[in-house]
Amino acid sequence: MLAQVCESMAEQQTRKREVAALCETMAELQFTEGIIVTRNEEELIKAESGQISVVPAWRFLLNISDRLLPDG
Repeated sequence: MLAQVCESMAEQQTRKREVAALCETMAELQFTEGIIVTRNEEELIKAESGQISVVPAWRFLLNISDRLLPDG
């Protein structure tokens, strides 16, 4: 799981920086999914390197065990 964290992506400059950094890492590590954790924003971003989920921190924390524990 690749995760990036920022308080808000409301400013265009912040959004561009956060998405670019995550896309670069996704491409380098050959991941097709990434997550940006924010204070309260939620959206799905289609990027050249894959799909980025923007999720509020509370939702990320509620679902973290689903992402970290192996299926079984």
